Amino acid sequence: MTRLNVRLCLMLAALLPGVCLGADPAAGPPSAGTSGAASLLRRMRSDVQMRPRTRAELPTIRARQMPKVLAGLAEMESKYPKAKEIHEARALGLRAAVSLARANNDAKMVARAKGIAKAILASKADVGAKMYADAHLLVMGLRPIGSAATQPKPGADKAIRTFVKKYSGGKSAVGALKIGLQVADSNDRSALSAELRKALLTKYPDDPEAKQLLRQMGQGPAVGKPFQANLTKLDGSKLALPKDLLGKVYVVDFWAVWCGPCIAEIPNMKRLYASYKPKGVEFVGISLDRDRGKLESYVKEQQLGWVHTYSGKHWQDPTARKYGISGIPSIWVVGKDGNVFSDNARGRLAKTLDKAMAAGAAKKGPTTRPAK
Repeated sequence: MTRLNVRLCLMLAALLPGVCLGADPAAGPPSAGTSGAASLLRRMRSDVQMRPRTRAELPTIRARQMPKVLAGLAEMESKYPKAKEIHEARALGLRAAVSLARANNDAKMVARAKGIAKAILASKADVGAKMYADAHLLVMGLRPIGSAATQPKPGADKAIRTFVKKYSGGKSAVGALKIGLQVADSNDRSALSAELRKALLTKYPDDPEAKQLLRQMGQGPAVGKPFQANLTKLDGSKLALPKDLLGKVYVVDFWAVWCGPCIAEIPNMKRLYASYKPKGVEFVGISLDRDRGKLESYVKEQQLGWVHTYSGKHWQDPTARKYGISGIPSIWVVGKDGNVFSDNARGRLAKTLDKAMAAGAAKKGPTTRPAK
């Protein structure tokens, strides 16, 4: 339930799970031409859009729409190989081929995707389109589609660095960093991910899409800094963060009873709380409700055993305003040192908690003294 008009296009949406699907970077403004190529491109743009009402509908829609896109590309290559529309058509075809290859573990479709990507690289397409194609080849090379491997092939860091360096000049530089960061993060290259995040924040601190991407990855500007809040629990007692929970990993959940997506998240939150509470993890709910009675009734009815705080100020809640919360639920994780570990752990909370706990254990070091 968001008040933010999210316009960020994540370039590898077809490959990296859990990211927002947007238009391909090669896509230009709506084609107003009346030529056969322009008409065909408009049709391909329409076909590539998958808008399932439920997750269960996605496979059916993909199986129906993506072959149409590839058929459109084949027609474009056959009839209009010299048209300016060919470059965007190839980008759309690449997106479709990768989507089908990943969904079906289809080796032939993988080969087709690679062929389209190489055609883009060999063409006179602009640097954005070539970077998009190179990015797909990078991801498919690190962790081949259909592979059971849980880790990327050796040399992942070098391959990602090479990609970023290749496009480090001119207007493509920020895009290359964003793609490199996504690929590093999705392949659990934590050190490289941190390095690229720092470079992105240092070189492009005012880039709105960079900020949005980092937030969507749970690596926004607040990460690594103390989570500071003075909260009031439902029983009237105070909670000062980070002081009162130093030494513990904890979840901060900005939510409200009136928020449908927040309520949909509750069963998962209850399950994770039951699993991680014995490990010393705390949960803190920061309610944006106006009606205290409804909040208290819901917490009691659902037996939500973690800490709940309330200001009664709705979107003007001081902590929500301080941290720029514009959509809920917004689920954060704070490390044992009191610093923000992730400012967007929704959909990957268990994995994020495991990482935060491991990071805390590493900082703490051995508990036994070395032998004299």
